[in-house]
Amino acid sequence: MSEFAAAAQDVWVTARRGLLRGRREPRLLALPLLQPVLFMLLFGVVLSGVVAVPGVASYPGFLAPGVLVQAVAVTAGLAAVGVAQDVRRGMVDRFRTLPVPASAVLFGRTAADLVRIAMTAAVAAATGVIAGWRVHHGPAAAAAGFLLVLTFGYAVTWLSVAVGLSVRGPGAARVLVPVCLIPLTFLSNVLAPPDTMPSWLRPLAEANPVSAVVTALRLLWGNEPAGSGATPHSAYPLALTWVAAALLLAIPLALHRYRRAPAP
Repeated sequence: MSEFAAAAQDVWVTARRGLLRGRREPRLLALPLLQPVLFMLLFGVVLSGVVAVPGVASYPGFLAPGVLVQAVAVTAGLAAVGVAQDVRRGMVDRFRTLPVPASAVLFGRTAADLVRIAMTAAVAAATGVIAGWRVHHGPAAAAAGFLLVLTFGYAVTWLSVAVGLSVRGPGAARVLVPVCLIPLTFLSNVLAPPDTMPSWLRPLAEANPVSAVVTALRLLWGNEPAGSGATPHSAYPLALTWVAAALLLAIPLALHRYRRAPAP
């Protein structure tokens, strides 16, 4: 067996372990799958009659791409808790005693998380459709948008894995991940355009990488407010740049922390 085939098999075995673990612990998927449903019902349905965004014909249509990105980020963030649990239970030490490359273990782990991210994205998109969201620019734009969503979720997963390998335990991961993700997703353009925000908050929302991804999705899918001035040709590369920067930072850091993760 070639080295590539052996590494691919190691990745598959690790990914299969992660998927089977998800089947045994369905509560790990309950919150990520429920969150976009609740947000679309609360903001996109219940409050749509009193929320008005300039230049937007349908607030649920404006909201759905943001809720989709937010739900994917929450699902990806749970990777930190799972990795921290593996460290606490001694699973990382066991993996390190096996003739398996660190990269195979972590790429397998993140592949399993990517499947869960895709499930969350599907539920969020279905909920948005029920609430009135539509893609107006055809199947190619729809595919490009969902590819961006999955890539963004994969980058957040690697950041979460690095966090899970760095904190003291699962409890710390459960606290740290929401503390990071809640401001990142809410201080963005998920719920409202930055130009409707107070002047002191607007620069934070505009510089937020979540805003870059959400803007690219809205432009691709025809949900961006009229007169925003942004174009898909500028927004999509910017979003991909943020995603690439996160991956270039997180993957080497996670591999480094995996090799040096302390014993439980």
